[in-house]
Amino acid sequence: MKRALYYLLPACVISVATAAHAQTGRPASSGAPAQGDTVTVGLGIGVTTSYDGARDYRIIPGGALLGTVSGHDFRLNGLQLFVDAIPNNPRRMIDFELGPVAGVNFNRTGDVNDSRIKALGELETAVELGVRGSVGMRGLLNRTDKLSLAVTGVWDIAGAHRSHVISPAVEYSTLAGRRTFLRLAFTTEFVGERWADYNFGIDGAGATASGLATHDPDGGLASIGASVLATHSLSGKRTGWALFGVASYKRLQGDIAASPIVQDTGSPNQVFASVGVGYTF
Repeated sequence: MKRALYYLLPACVISVATAAHAQTGRPASSGAPAQGDTVTVGLGIGVTTSYDGARDYRIIPGGALLGTVSGHDFRLNGLQLFVDAIPNNPRRMIDFELGPVAGVNFNRTGDVNDSRIKALGELETAVELGVRGSVGMRGLLNRTDKLSLAVTGVWDIAGAHRSHVISPAVEYSTLAGRRTFLRLAFTTEFVGERWADYNFGIDGAGATASGLATHDPDGGLASIGASVLATHSLSGKRTGWALFGVASYKRLQGDIAASPIVQDTGSPNQVFASVGVGYTF
């Protein structure tokens, strides 16, 4: 279930958040006054790998929570909570986000199917704190679209991997009619050496227990990926029900992809897909 939440929540959060945007039926650059407070919850079902670098997939449940209070957005991205410290201003053509991020990482903290990975032992839960910032430009191709550059950086403070993950992304979103919202994102992950060694390294004891070769990875570029999202409002209003679908793909890179955890027992290709429903009130 921990793994399920880790993967399904990002899809639900992004999807329901954009569904709420689609429900307004109003271009973001129209100069309209800021909307009032909202809270969105979502439920869905998806399919994902059982741990980072795995080749086996499982069906998972999940949920989502996000909203806006006094002009400040908050949302769960995976198991990371982000709060935007910059109030919304729909009159701005240039949109900024900046705020704290807090979350946890449950990678390989539970049961795994592969006996060789199980022999490496369970990992500890990482508690990660950091910051996310983005800058976006509205109205590039039409009155409702936005192109953004975003960076999220988190650091483990619980003594698990004791390192960092930096995630730059390019995001493009637009309304396709009054009820349908589309979003494309191109993502990358850069990790510290301790993160790489903790999640994908194999020492002598681990090699003896699992039968896999030793591996001492460096940090750097860990993955490149992309995602596509579609949401459709059922109510045609700012509040109410919406459906969503999302699919994402990332390919592990460098020393991460070269790990026996990936090469011998798993796959560098990581796919996620889900569908669900959300409600905004």
